[in-house]
Amino acid sequence: MKPLEILIQPSFNSTRDSMGFSEDEDYNSYAVMFQQGYDMDVIEVEPGEKFKIKKNTNGQIDCTETPYKFIKKKEEWEDEEDIWDEEDQDSITLAPGKYKFLEDGIAIEEI
Repeated sequence: MKPLEILIQPSFNSTRDSMGFSEDEDYNSYAVMFQQGYDMDVIEVEPGEKFKIKKNTNGQIDCTETPYKFIKKKEEWEDEEDIWDEEDQDSITLAPGKYKFLEDGIAIEEI
């Protein structure tokens, strides 16, 4: 099975802050978005591996070739897990947190 490729993108606010701009001052938002794109990185995760999306970043998973499924973490008050079938989606966005790429090579589970 092929590894899962995740595009890691820093948040707009963390990129703006790293460039030395504050939220209250005038700045070029296009320059911040350009830097945000420049600071992107790709990680590869093998089936069965756990991974983490760090604070102030998000992860993007391309679903155009493989219809990945996302299993959202079950909250205490919920009866069952939410399974998101991304067949109609071009991508899955992962918020900061911990995840596992399941052994089936298709499902990503929030842990």
